[in-house]
Amino acid sequence: MAIYPNSSASAPTFLILHSTPPDSTLPAFLVSTNRGFLPRNDPITVLPPPFQALEDLLQRMPIKTADGSPGLLATGSLGEAVKSLPDLTEEIERVTDDLPLMNALYRDYSFLTSAYLLEPCHMSSLRGEGYGLARDLLPANIARSIARVAELAGFKPFMEYAGSYALYNFRLEDPVKGLEYSNLRLIRAFENGLDPASSEAGFVLVHVDMVANSGPLVAGVEQTLAAAAAKDRDTFDEGMTAVVTALKRVNAVMNGMWSHSKPKDYTSFRTFIFGIAGQSMFPHGVIYEVVSKKPMTFRGESGANDSM
Repeated sequence: MAIYPNSSASAPTFLILHSTPPDSTLPAFLVSTNRGFLPRNDPITVLPPPFQALEDLLQRMPIKTADGSPGLLATGSLGEAVKSLPDLTEEIERVTDDLPLMNALYRDYSFLTSAYLLEPCHMSSLRGEGYGLARDLLPANIARSIARVAELAGFKPFMEYAGSYALYNFRLEDPVKGLEYSNLRLIRAFENGLDPASSEAGFVLVHVDMVANSGPLVAGVEQTLAAAAAKDRDTFDEGMTAVVTALKRVNAVMNGMWSHSKPKDYTSFRTFIFGIAGQSMFPHGVIYEVVSKKPMTFRGESGANDSM
């Protein structure tokens, strides 16, 4: 690994990994020269047995489930189903030292949180009545758990781009084929994203593919900084060339977005990635039951938050 100091003597150093060991005591996200800004190891795809109730609910949740049948969000039944979800906060406390698992739980509770709060907006939109109002109370069996795992994983207790919606939400169909686009699949979805040919899947997985090409970008920046410190112009130029080459590859992937995700389909899953702050659906914010007596507000996820 390499450690680069900030320009301020009192500022923390910046860690870059040159390998990505499967160490559960390390955060899921650390910058590396081989995986760039992707999580240092592939995301956890299925929750362990103590969290089976959450796993089952999430598999039943999408508008179209993995087997193609209508899910809870198709019929507006998620709110009722949530009532039977146990509060798993005590189970979380037993495994707090497993940081990748905390990230997986954060991903999953953030999907459930957004789906639960915005389900009425989805149903209202289907009726042609606009978005209407979202739910403004997150029940304790979700609120306590997402607040805790968000704290442990280093996020806010609402859906974020890297930690939940996109960069910790992919799996490899065939581990041997690695991170090529055709081999990427979503772990969680709201609409039809479990079908890799869907626009929802394409929208997310193009972002994953972009970041999958960020390892050479990090390596190029690292080489450039080291060369600048050593006043080595030739090596500096090589590093800058690597940076430009990596950025061209990332931009080429980005330019393919609309071949994988059709603009006309965007509104079919857009409802569930709204934030709370500044949205008409949440005029008074959201109370996280037990967690906070005052309404909480958070911005929605966005690829604009990407570390690249």
